Amino acid sequence: MMDAMTQDSLSKWKKSATRLVAGGLVGVAASAGALVLAGSDLVGAMGPSRVALATIGLIYGLMALMVGFGLAAPRAGAKLLNVADAEELREERSGMLLSVVTMGALGLVLVLLAVARTPGFSAGLVSAEVAMGALALSVVGGAVASWAWRDRFDELNRQLGLEGCFWAFCLSWVLLTLWAAADFLGLGASLTAIDVVTTLAAMMLLGSFVAVGRRGMMVR
Repeated sequence: MMDAMTQDSLSKWKKSATRLVAGGLVGVAASAGALVLAGSDLVGAMGPSRVALATIGLIYGLMALMVGFGLAAPRAGAKLLNVADAEELREERSGMLLSVVTMGALGLVLVLLAVARTPGFSAGLVSAEVAMGALALSVVGGAVASWAWRDRFDELNRQLGLEGCFWAFCLSWVLLTLWAAADFLGLGASLTAIDVVTTLAAMMLLGSFVAVGRRGMMVR
């Protein structure tokens, strides 16, 4: 009996690990491909900070596409996403659809910020006003949607959201504090404003994974 439970647990871990690694590889490959399509001249002019921001934005966009695909084709999506079966995708459709819109909008905004024209980056593809307007619109839209949909989430999802925000804050605080202190003391790479945006976006994503993983929901 114990051996069977152990084997089942190992099988679930292997399945989840395979999905995670595959998803990571696809994300890296898709991001690299998108940057290559943008052209070496543009990528070279962007510099490391803008490229990092664009990469995080592309990862958010890819996640939105993957979840959206899962909702459109539950049977195939159940094999791709970390869910028990196609029925779970159907049951969680409304909440996951909101996640698709949120991740897609955030990914688009991050990419727009990365390629926006600034005094030191004349090769930008969009104006600073367009990027800032998209960011402001997404913040306002997110706040309104969160308020309007506040009663549509069950207690578990609400708690996961709070825990994800907690971990995102803690991880961001540690990383940004160490980075800023090293910059101030002349001991490390400089910390720019866009690096802060990139760090917060990346840690928000990582914080969500930590919250879900701590509850054992990464293993299905």
